Amino acid sequence: MELITLETFDNAVEAHLLKSKLESEGIQVFLFDENTVTLNPMISQAIGGIKLKVFQNIFTSAVKVLNKYNDSPILNEEGEILKCSHCGSHRLVSETSYFENGKGILAMFISLVLMVFPIYAKRGHRCMECNKQCNMEY
Repeated sequence: MELITLETFDNAVEAHLLKSKLESEGIQVFLFDENTVTLNPMISQAIGGIKLKVFQNIFTSAVKVLNKYNDSPILNEEGEILKCSHCGSHRLVSETSYFENGKGILAMFISLVLMVFPIYAKRGHRCMECNKQCNMEY
């Protein structure tokens, strides 16, 4: 049977969270390139990140579980549902941005010279409805 990529991640924590969610629903999943990305996060973009794969015959049921997981709202520290600042939707996904502006490029250069992990990263959310970044946190 063929394995199909269901989702890709830039860190192992998010990959394992979804993997455990799918496995709790009885869906067998596999993680590819996890060790490579964990040991050297700088090449995550080059190899396509950590790939979560499922068998072709259970792909549709895995997508249903993934959609149910993605449709659950993200809460802030006070327990309020975060909404998109552009369209008002609550369908947000978390993302990390490293090289979005001058700070990110400078941090990448310093990280390469000093051979350390990236020292500048933005965590935020992207709206699944309008595909814009919203509610950015530092």
